[in-house]
Amino acid sequence: MATLRGSNEQLMRALSEIQRQQKDQMQALHDRFSKLEPVTVQLDGVEFVADQAETRDYDAALAVFRKGDFASAQSLFSRFVASYPASGYAVPALFWLGNAQYATRDYKGAMANFRALIAKDPEHLRTPEAVLSVANCQLELKDAKGARKTLTDLIKAYPKSEAAIAAKERLATLK
Repeated sequence: MATLRGSNEQLMRALSEIQRQQKDQMQALHDRFSKLEPVTVQLDGVEFVADQAETRDYDAALAVFRKGDFASAQSLFSRFVASYPASGYAVPALFWLGNAQYATRDYKGAMANFRALIAKDPEHLRTPEAVLSVANCQLELKDAKGARKTLTDLIKAYPKSEAAIAAKERLATLK
């Protein structure tokens, strides 16, 4: 009986060790696969599914922008937009790309990207700001008439936005 009990305890110990190893292997496998799985992201009031590489690239570009290195941010966002054109991050990336271009005085490029954002998603949270930025670019390019029209269109299209309030103030100074 004592020999059988000892054998039984050894088998139980061996079984628990095998179960622990199997659990560790499953956890390692899960950790490896979870890095490849898409994640749900909520940004600017929009929820979408994105690959982790996409999220990492967007966050890296935004971090460079926030540091004030606008030339590098411009190239990172340009690469991002080219690499992930159908991404949920595409509209915010166009917005930040336009801002980086504006900061480096590439007003025509900034206007093109802000207009691409407006065309891509006219109802997006950042669209009124993009329209206001188009007007700012026009002012920098000495196109006061175009800026006035853009500001007027902004006020009509997005009357309750903060950008519309800023547009009213700028229109008052343009006249």
